[in-house]
Amino acid sequence: MNILYYLGSFPKLSESFVLNEIYELENRGHNVVVFALNNPDEDIEHEEYEELDVPVRYADAPSYIDVIDLVSSKVIHPRVLQNAVFKASPKRHAVAFHRSKQCIEFVGEQNLDIDLVHGHSASLERFPGRYVASYYDVPFTVTAHAADLYDNPNRKQLEHIISKVDHVVTISEYNKNYIESEITDISPINVVHAGIRPKKFEPSSLIADMRILTVSRFVEKKGLPYAIEAVSKVIDQFPDLEYHIVGSGEMEDELSMQINNHNLNDTVKLLGNVSDERLVTEFDKASCFLLPCIVAESGDRDGIPVALMESMAMQTPPISTNVSGIPELIDHQQNGLVVEPKNTDGLAEAISSILSDSEKQHRFGEAGREKVAQKFNVEHEADKLKSVFKKAINHY
Repeated sequence: MNILYYLGSFPKLSESFVLNEIYELENRGHNVVVFALNNPDEDIEHEEYEELDVPVRYADAPSYIDVIDLVSSKVIHPRVLQNAVFKASPKRHAVAFHRSKQCIEFVGEQNLDIDLVHGHSASLERFPGRYVASYYDVPFTVTAHAADLYDNPNRKQLEHIISKVDHVVTISEYNKNYIESEITDISPINVVHAGIRPKKFEPSSLIADMRILTVSRFVEKKGLPYAIEAVSKVIDQFPDLEYHIVGSGEMEDELSMQINNHNLNDTVKLLGNVSDERLVTEFDKASCFLLPCIVAESGDRDGIPVALMESMAMQTPPISTNVSGIPELIDHQQNGLVVEPKNTDGLAEAISSILSDSEKQHRFGEAGREKVAQKFNVEHEADKLKSVFKKAINHY
């Protein structure tokens, strides 16, 4: 298949699942090209990105001349125009058409007869992917994630976007049920997990006694203040405890202040973003993994965090919450522990339970790796996605 990915940002550290997906499709012999609205310009050290060989084009900001040129552009096509009937400002419509024009020109430069256009996020920003698919008269598929479904969503726009998609993919049964019950059941919906490569995460015997790990963006929905609060509750029980936090984000100053207020500067270390090699080592040495996700004030929430899958692949028992699709990954008291969101006493009890029981660590660790290898393996999930693409093409 010849597949065009229409994305917001690429490559993005917090969206490694997209990189993994494209990597697996390319390994299977499919031709993938990427049109992205933004270059996040991050220091990417994923080995998959280093090995990836796909053409990438980033969108240019339109000028007034570009907008005028749209009038005579080939993007103004009846198949495209019939999908442009939704409420938005003239400026937003013009930008959408301009991005479509750039994308069509990029595809033309590749001399590629595309079979399908796929986007990540059922958002208005990504909707020009529909225009490009309509221009080439091929199906448009979308993977719906948590942010586009729950973060201050515009229900009417969501319904319009999903109704114009030939096939919807989402990353959890929780999301699928929500779309069908709260938005629309017009389009077919398939669950394809944002899996990982278990072979990349091979555990050893490097466990450091009394170490907790978190890998996360520093944003509200990750619940990191509750993690730090829970650690402050168990420090007297485990005075040698170390807590490593990998990541970065807008809440860094707030978290640093909280660490200082609890006198945890010798216990909690903010490590920033790290290389893949360092990340595997951090997972390997940790006694447990802590990610107490919550529902943010905007309604935003996690789907099934990839970091939880990575910890389980490394046989590092996870502690998380019953938000969104997380219970689809973590089976409470079988391969990890799940508590109510914002329950710092429950988190502290879970931490104590794992740190004080090496047999439980081992049992949860083995069961967790088995679960990820069977049901959250990107190689298996890429095969499922490939089947969705073929079904969309055959039914188009």
